[in-house]
Amino acid sequence: MKLSYTITQINNTIYRIALPLPGYPPYINVYLFKGEVNTLFDTGIFWTWPLLRKALKELGMQFSDIHQVIPSHGHVDHYGAAYAIAKRNRNVDIIVHDADATRIERGIYTKAHDMLKFITSMGVPKPLIIPLAFLDLTFKSMGHRVTVTRKIMEDQYSLQVGTYSAKLILTPGHSKGAMCLYIEKEGFLFSGDHIVPGVKPIILAGFEPNTSFPVWQSHHIFHSSLKKIERMSPTYIFPAHGEPFNEKLNRLIVKYHKVYQLRRKKMYNLLLHNDFTVYGLARNVFKNLKGINLVLDLYLSLSETYTHLEAMCQEGDAIKYNFGDTYYYTATLL
Repeated sequence: MKLSYTITQINNTIYRIALPLPGYPPYINVYLFKGEVNTLFDTGIFWTWPLLRKALKELGMQFSDIHQVIPSHGHVDHYGAAYAIAKRNRNVDIIVHDADATRIERGIYTKAHDMLKFITSMGVPKPLIIPLAFLDLTFKSMGHRVTVTRKIMEDQYSLQVGTYSAKLILTPGHSKGAMCLYIEKEGFLFSGDHIVPGVKPIILAGFEPNTSFPVWQSHHIFHSSLKKIERMSPTYIFPAHGEPFNEKLNRLIVKYHKVYQLRRKKMYNLLLHNDFTVYGLARNVFKNLKGINLVLDLYLSLSETYTHLEAMCQEGDAIKYNFGDTYYYTATLL
């Protein structure tokens, strides 16, 4: 991982700090709002908190100057460095939606035993089980649990960031407690991982604290959240990964929905001819999984395939059954 960062000035009080990530995407955008209430939206991983401190120093600030930190959701690249800030600034406010607060305060997604059970249930070959489980441990090491000082319960929550009045908008899908930050005066939407340019955001399996298996359907929730954002008509979108953009949001939503339907149709057609495990179907749908990022890409494609299949089962397009510890899926006839 190349340990460097870039700073881009958005306007007189808002800055984008791009911090490195291992693998893909190669960096995450941390947004600094300077003013009466100095605010960070997302933090990067725990490994790169010294870079974040250095970037802030370049902007004439220290961790002790930050009034509030808002992780957009409970994945390690978004909250990982919050602990480093809180350790050096006891007065900082850590603001998270209640739906993701437990995983941030515990610093884990699920127990190792449950993750191994889930990986096995998807039909993953034995040589890949340990690398996938190790990857999950690596993810955990990129974060550090931190005490949440303010838990948001509402779907919309008003607060000040920098010099602006803003709203935190609950947009579940990528995670249960994912939030976007909206500054209506400028038409700026800070979208976290909910909207990412150039790619359809990965819909992750819904492992939640105190559960031993993913339990919620996130595809439909994700698309409902998109509609919520569409009604706000932002003029400029600042994602957690990639460059800011001003593409018409309704076009992007159509594109996301089309990708979802095409992938779902491809999975259904494959299931009409054969029964598949999650792993078997993923390798047929995502055929270019190879090279140095194989394990990471496989981790993401398994999650995407699983959430598609579970949504299809819920809607009656597929049936799930098991042989021993492994689950299989078959298509129902329409």
